[in-house]
Amino acid sequence: MSTSLNYEAEFCGKVPLNQTNLIQPHGVLLVVDQTDFHILQLSENAGDVFGLDFKKLVSKSLFDFLPEAQIERFQQRFEQKFAGKLPFTLSLPSGDFLASVQSNGQFLIIEIEKEKRSVANTDSFLDIYQELKYAMTAVETATTTVEACETAANELKRISGFDKIMIYQFDQDWNGDVIAEVKEEGMDAYLGLKFPASDIPKQARELYKKTPCRLIPNVEYAAVKLYPVLNPVTNAFTDLSNSNLRSVAGVHLEYLRNMGVTASMSTRILVDDQLWGLIACHHRTPKYLSFEMSSVFELLSNIISAKISAVQKQDAFSYKTNMQNLYADFFEEVYKEGSLSETVVKKQDDLLKLLNADGVAFVNNHQILPIGQTPEEADISELILWLQSKGGTGIYHQTNLSSVFEPSEKYACTASGILSLAIQPEKGSYIVAFRPEAVQKVNWGGNPNEAVQFAADGRQYHPRNSFSQWQQTVKQTCIPWKKEEIEIAENFRNFVLDYTLNKFYN
Repeated sequence: MSTSLNYEAEFCGKVPLNQTNLIQPHGVLLVVDQTDFHILQLSENAGDVFGLDFKKLVSKSLFDFLPEAQIERFQQRFEQKFAGKLPFTLSLPSGDFLASVQSNGQFLIIEIEKEKRSVANTDSFLDIYQELKYAMTAVETATTTVEACETAANELKRISGFDKIMIYQFDQDWNGDVIAEVKEEGMDAYLGLKFPASDIPKQARELYKKTPCRLIPNVEYAAVKLYPVLNPVTNAFTDLSNSNLRSVAGVHLEYLRNMGVTASMSTRILVDDQLWGLIACHHRTPKYLSFEMSSVFELLSNIISAKISAVQKQDAFSYKTNMQNLYADFFEEVYKEGSLSETVVKKQDDLLKLLNADGVAFVNNHQILPIGQTPEEADISELILWLQSKGGTGIYHQTNLSSVFEPSEKYACTASGILSLAIQPEKGSYIVAFRPEAVQKVNWGGNPNEAVQFAADGRQYHPRNSFSQWQQTVKQTCIPWKKEEIEIAENFRNFVLDYTLNKFYN
């Protein structure tokens, strides 16, 4: 039997990550009432930038600490509801600080860099723009997804100075395939390895849709609490989903330590508004990135996302165009011959290309017309009865047929996967495309079965401490059908269904 590649951890992170009530100490966080700009909550290290004991700051107006001109500008920007985050300079009594401000409609979440701003430590717009423009141009010249990711990894390493940059793509089960990597000597290589979905569980993936970047300057940080613990307006924890400073789950910090990483930054890649992959940056010593440099990562992730989307859409368009031409020729021949079955026999190769299969069985009233490499007719008849019992009336596809239909084990080498098109299922009329077994040697970054290890109490768990290559052999599984292939199959089914209802098989 095959071995499942789904290593999602259902138990991971049952406490919401966005309600930790803790932040990392490289910044200060304020929760401010958007109607009157009074401070409702703040991190207990707020005195580092305000010069006052944090408890004395609660209920004071933020404007008690800002110059008049800055207050007017702040009001203009933030009296109205707005989306996203805006950078803003706060001139506090102890110095000038850069802040990132976001609104949830009721509160402002203000995150302040603890490092004071000055001409000496502020990158000029021109310098930042030059680096970004150069990297953008390099990525735009790429012609494939992998080339775009390799280029982006090299550019981000050059700009940021991280010891390692790797880019990985999520598969259909949310395992991550490392498709690009650039690193310093002495660091472990993960290029070509697969990491289990449990490394970035569902809850964490959902947060990446809201927050483009996640920076951890030092995994050995001591988390800072918010004061008071509960938001005095909502009497609940403040939602820190979009906070860059939000503290990280302890199991993730342990995971990074096990990797030999002290500083980390992760940046999302979204394609069609879905999480496609991540850019993971690692450093062996503590490393802090300024707001400007973090913004470069965010902008480049958008550029990479757009490039990957464009490449994939172009590939899909080319494929669809070729298949639609083949599709049109096939059905022109059907009308010319006046017989679907005769056209199937005459244009077997075109049919196999159209469904991208090694074999196809046309079944009408349990009469079987096999094309190419298919199971025995008795086995096909048994499969059709099983499909009828499932009650499906459209398209059904399965890459690991033996996992759901045990009798198919004996012909897995010929038909490990199927794409079933129900024509008139009540009459036993189907078109079934078959794909053979594609034995895969999957190289994992550590044994995925040991991705998490429970403590003796059965509640606490720890990440694996080995990332050495571990090879898994996957059998009785075919290459999955792509979305574009299924769309073509759907068009094919609709035509055959219409033809059948009007003329039946000849």
